[in-house]
Amino acid sequence: MVAAQSSLSSQYMSAHRFLRAAVALVILYGLGMVLSGRVFAVTLFDILNFGPNARGLNKEGVDYAIFAFGVLGAVIVGWMVLVWCVLDLAVIDDNPTTRAVARRAIATSTAVWFTVDTGFSIATGELEHAVFNIPFVTLLAAPLYIMSSTDVVEKKTS
Repeated sequence: MVAAQSSLSSQYMSAHRFLRAAVALVILYGLGMVLSGRVFAVTLFDILNFGPNARGLNKEGVDYAIFAFGVLGAVIVGWMVLVWCVLDLAVIDDNPTTRAVARRAIATSTAVWFTVDTGFSIATGELEHAVFNIPFVTLLAAPLYIMSSTDVVEKKTS
């Protein structure tokens, strides 16, 4: 992690640590989709009513759904690894512009994912999946908001 962090508030750093932990959990979730696609596709997503068995797919359909969930998991892992790396820029305390750009990059990618994925889910009648996105976006957006509002306060007082 970046060495110069001492001037950032404890609230900012707590939100940063929470966001890093949230990103790590999403990485594990994505890896789970890749490594244990059957568990996600056939068990978890069926319980949530948007899995392949809940849709009555035959064996070939379920197998393809598991493949699709694995590809999706790989994309999630890649996105979250990038977010993890960009988070380092969000704690460079001698450059508030760099911190703001890092937060904006994460927030923008999160907003685009949420809008496209949720919009597509609603358009295709998969409301359960759209609702499933809300905890994910909250997990990422809440600490970003805290970091942003804390940083603005710090800039105004210095």
